[in-house]
Formats: sequence, C-alpha cells, structure tokens
Amino acid sequence: MASLDLYLPQLLQFEGGFVDDPSDPGGATNRGITLATFERYAQPLLGEQPTLDALRALTPEQAGVIYRTAYWDKLDGDQIASQLLAEILFDFYVNAGTEAVLLLQRVLLQLGATGLATDGEMGPVTLAALQAADQAQVYAAYRQGRVDYYERLAQERPADDKFLKGWLARADWFPATLPSTSTAAAPPATGVA
Repeated sequence: MASLDLYLPQLLQFEGGFVDDPSDPGGATNRGITLATFERYAQPLLGEQPTLDALRALTPEQAGVIYRTAYWDKLDGDQIASQLLAEILFDFYVNAGTEAVLLLQRVLLQLGATGLATDGEMGPVTLAALQAADQAQVYAAYRQGRVDYYERLAQERPADDKFLKGWLARADWFPATLPSTSTAAAPPATGVA
C-alpha cells in the first residue's frame, strides 16, 4: 500500500517556501499550505495560533501533519495499492482540490467502472473502483487528464497562464506510464514547481 512518507519530501520540494503572489488565488502560502488551510488546521493539529507569522514559520514536519489530515487521509492514500498512482492523485489534490477526485472518477467511468458518482469525494465506492481497475490504464489516463486540466484552466483564466509552465513541469515530473512495479516513490525531481 502507498505511503505519504515516501512522497512528502518531493511534495515539499515542489511547493517550496513562503510566497504571497497577489495573482495567485491561494494567497499567502508556505510549503504549499495556504493561509486558509492553515487557519483551519493550525490550532487543532499543531497547537499553533493561525496567524500569518505562524504560517511563515511552518516547519516541514508541521506541513506534513497538515498534508496527512487535510489531503492524504481524505484520499484514503494508505489504501491505494500503487505508490505512484497515490502520489499523482495526492499531488493533484493538493494543487486542485476536488478536481483531482472528479478526474479520477471520470477516468474510472471511462474505463468501465459502474455505480460510481462523479461527486469529487474519495469514498469507498471510488476506492473500490480504483482498486479493481487496471492501474496502468488509470495512471496514464489520469496523468494526461491532469495536463489537459491545466491547459484548459490557463485558457479559461488568462491570469493563470503565467502558472501553466510550472503546472505542466510538475505534471510531467511523473512518468508518462506506470512502471511495472510502482511501490517506490517516483524518480528524484529536478526542482520544478
């Protein structure tokens, strides 16, 4: 089964440090954690006051706690058999929220899953459909769907076009096809965001 611990260092490398780009809808962000997410989880998970200064001081370990609760566990990441498939799903979920699960559900339906709602929730039916599907087919279609999403988003929201190169580089970091054994984390990154 997949493990967040295998991928978290790579995610943190992708996300980088503190930024507050006025044109980024996420606003102030550190290690990929937006201020809004930090405000929701800082006190209950970290015992920290949810201030901008506390977000600036967020450690990798603290970010990992938030990523596990707010993202990985919501995807039942520990229950996904393919490490690389869990990684690409998690990585996109961090970046695009429920769109990541909607894409997975659409891919599973295209590959023949039945009784599956496209609701953006990683529930037991979606997880079972994922586990029953051909992992290599799901992975390839999902990876391409992510690229298509970014390209469409940049067309629909011209202000986001400046992020497209980074989004595509991040999506392209993942291999085009699922290796025959995907129990280890993907290859080392080249420092793209």
